[in-house]
Amino acid sequence: MKIIISSLIFVISFLGFSQDIPLKSNDLAPTENDSIINVISEYQFIDEENYPDAIIYAKSDAQQVYVVHQGIKMWCDQAVFYKKDNFLRALGSVRMNQGDSVLMNSKYAEYNGNTQLAFAAGKVNMRSPETTLSTDTLYFDRNKQQAYYRSGGTVKDTASTLTSRVGRFFMQEKKYQFIDDVVIVNPDYTINSSQVNFYTETGHAYLYGPSTIKGKASTVYCERGFYDTRNDYGHFVKKSRIDYNNRTVTGDSLYFNRVTNFASATNNIVVTDTINNSIIKGHYAEVFRDKDSVFITKRAVAISLQEADSVYIHADTLMVTVSRR
Repeated sequence: MKIIISSLIFVISFLGFSQDIPLKSNDLAPTENDSIINVISEYQFIDEENYPDAIIYAKSDAQQVYVVHQGIKMWCDQAVFYKKDNFLRALGSVRMNQGDSVLMNSKYAEYNGNTQLAFAAGKVNMRSPETTLSTDTLYFDRNKQQAYYRSGGTVKDTASTLTSRVGRFFMQEKKYQFIDDVVIVNPDYTINSSQVNFYTETGHAYLYGPSTIKGKASTVYCERGFYDTRNDYGHFVKKSRIDYNNRTVTGDSLYFNRVTNFASATNNIVVTDTINNSIIKGHYAEVFRDKDSVFITKRAVAISLQEADSVYIHADTLMVTVSRR
């Protein structure tokens, strides 16, 4: 049995059908600072059989259901509100707004006014000034100001598209933490990594675990590093390596600039040229790809492999120009 409620009228339907009665009252204007979730709608009713202990709010031809609670606003086609639990379910064309930090659309959402935890599902789209996140399900913790997904998501930045299986957005830091099968696709390169911390304001990406940055003319590998996705340069440590076609540069610390085709390395450097069968070692090096040249210093040595013999050249500084056969 459904009980249809207006602000002044109660109608009980004994014949198995009911009529929505418009609800218009100035007393229903929501107050943002209330601890209880506030809902305003032209229509409300009770359906104890399907939604026990709940009030159901429905949109009108003129406007959606409007929900407000302590700085968060929501619009939807229908809301099911459990006032005793301070818990609300939103259905149909859901929009959620928290200032400039969260602008979210979904098909369905839940919100707990006591814990300030929200859940959204069905073509979830969350926008911030710098990025747009798309996923199937999203959790939002207002107390921690964090949103996260666990079943795959895609983030579009001004320069790149980032995907991962698990992701978390820290709103105050404006930082994403991507975990598991992380891929960053840019028109000029693709990054694969185990974990990436990405800052939306700067486009800075911090790589953790086995990571590669693959472009048309080079591939960078590291197990810890930094890359500026908007200005195309990076710094890499821990098992770092740069492959330039037939030349490989390894070292404890590498710097790489894709725009200028320049790389530098420090400590335990090895430059291997497979075409000319040569190896160059030292503790500081600069590699100019466009000029096919390597500058190396600090206990520099060049080793040329010639048939069964090896020719060693030692010097304080070496400048090697590679000839292509």
